[in-house]
Amino acid sequence: MCGVIGLICQESRNDLGKIAAELLKTLEYRGYDSTGAAIQGDGNALEVLKGVGAPSLLVDQLGITKLGGQIFCGQVRWATFGAVDKLNAQPHLVRCKEEVYGAHNGNVTNCDNLKSWLASEGHLVLSDNDGEMVVHTIEHYFSQELHKLLPAARSDHQQRRLCMRIAIATASARLRGSYSAVVVDPVSR
Repeated sequence: MCGVIGLICQESRNDLGKIAAELLKTLEYRGYDSTGAAIQGDGNALEVLKGVGAPSLLVDQLGITKLGGQIFCGQVRWATFGAVDKLNAQPHLVRCKEEVYGAHNGNVTNCDNLKSWLASEGHLVLSDNDGEMVVHTIEHYFSQELHKLLPAARSDHQQRRLCMRIAIATASARLRGSYSAVVVDPVSR
């Protein structure tokens, strides 16, 4: 089984990477084959670091412990869909229609159908991981909701949060399985 973590700090912290590393290590007991972290700093600066291996080995090797920031999305993966490789490690950053990043825990059983549907809708799906399908599906509906707004309103943080909530609810109706997820709009925080 996997584990997923999301953390938003009131202000940017120089030690967020160290905190992220400790949180990832606490999930190691659940089993692992890959480890990843997305840490967003001031503005929209985002680092996505991930690889194959245990958190206790990778957090220093990947440089997670050296990062500062305000938002952390992390995942320790035990593969259910997709090969054990860096491409399938989470979190996933997607930028097909809007920029969104995230990770999931669990199994999305209609992964193959979602991948075909997403490709037909113009998404560039890079992995076989059901976590990427979760993030792309939410991104898809998030983009649709944002485009219902006037262009000037699309950068309003409250409007974006509302669009994200609607997107998550709409995507949830399409996803099959048992899962939890952390998905972040880097603009509205």
